[in-house]
Parts: sequence; structure tokens; C-alpha cells
Amino acid sequence: MDWEKLPVDQILLEITNQSNAVLAFENIIGFGKEAISSKIWDTFSKMDVKNDIEESTKWIKRSLNKFPDSKGIYLGLDTLNMNGGKGSNVEIGLSSTCDPEIISDDWIFKCDNYGSKHLIKGLYLVSDSFTNIELSSSGESSFAEYVVFLGYSGLVLRDALLNVETENDFISIWGFHDGDMFYLVQKINNKVSVIANKSL
Repeated sequence: MDWEKLPVDQILLEITNQSNAVLAFENIIGFGKEAISSKIWDTFSKMDVKNDIEESTKWIKRSLNKFPDSKGIYLGLDTLNMNGGKGSNVEIGLSSTCDPEIISDDWIFKCDNYGSKHLIKGLYLVSDSFTNIELSSSGESSFAEYVVFLGYSGLVLRDALLNVETENDFISIWGFHDGDMFYLVQKINNKVSVIANKSL
């Protein structure tokens, strides 16, 4: 599998520029199809972006209400602990000491607080696609898993952060907890911006 074909830059630009999450996810799947041909791409239409945004908004609100001094929001994806839909696939770490105006990821390794973990249900509902050998080879499956987990979670968590009202300015970073991480949303002087296309 040619991992250089991963459409990461396209995904980040789509998250940054396309405000309609449903359309953005359709476009992200299109990027995947352009990169590699596979039957697996046809399995992702059952994901309910709007519901996952609503549930994730509630989760982030609960976390920030518990730790209201938070200025840094780390959202780490973990694809291995969904436990039949009873587990989680994203964790939240919160920093009260980072400077939201500084584009830096140093603080994510020393968060003051961690909220409860969360399950983005759409990602769980399609997780069996990545082990279905009738849909794709192992290489195609791993490629699609990266694209879908990154793109879908980025859109869901982006809109959740945009929906949450906070007293503090903040900066947020999301991505694979043991791998690639990216900026997501920043609030400075009450102005909220999507910054997924900025480099760490």
C-alpha cells in the first residue's frame, strides 16, 4: 500500500473550509476513492454525522463544565477500545495552563485533567468494515480506516467544539493518540476559528 497517497492535506482543508459536515464527509470519502480503488468506500453511508455531533457536543460540554478553567483541549483517538459499542474511541485531556494564542502542542503531554472517554458511534458502527476481507485487502482496509477515523472524527469534534460556549479562550488538538495529531479549533478574543490546516 502506498501510504504517500493518504489524502491528509485534503482532509484537513475540507475540515477547515467546508462548514457542512455531511457534505464534507462525502468529499473526504471521495478523496479516499481517488487515492485507492476499493469496495470498502461504499460502506460508510450509514454514519449519522449529525447525531454524532450532537452527542459529542454534550460530552465536551460536560467535560468543560467539570474543568471550567481549561484553555487547551486535547482529543485523542483510540480505535482499539470500542468493546462492542460499550467502550470508547476518543479521550479528552484539558490544560488550564497553556496559552491558546500560541500554536504549540507541548501542553498535550502534560494535561492537568482528563474527562470521561467517549464513543463516536458512527466510527464503531463501521468498524467491522475494516476486518471484512470481502470488501478490501488488509492494506486497503488500513488506508480506509485512517481516512475515515481522521476525517469523520475531525468533522464531528470540530462542530462539537463550535457548538460549545466557553468563557475562556482555548486551542484544541485532535488525532490519533499514539500517532498523527493536528490542530482543530481555536478561540481568541471571543473569535472562534477552525485551524485544522495549520501545521504542528
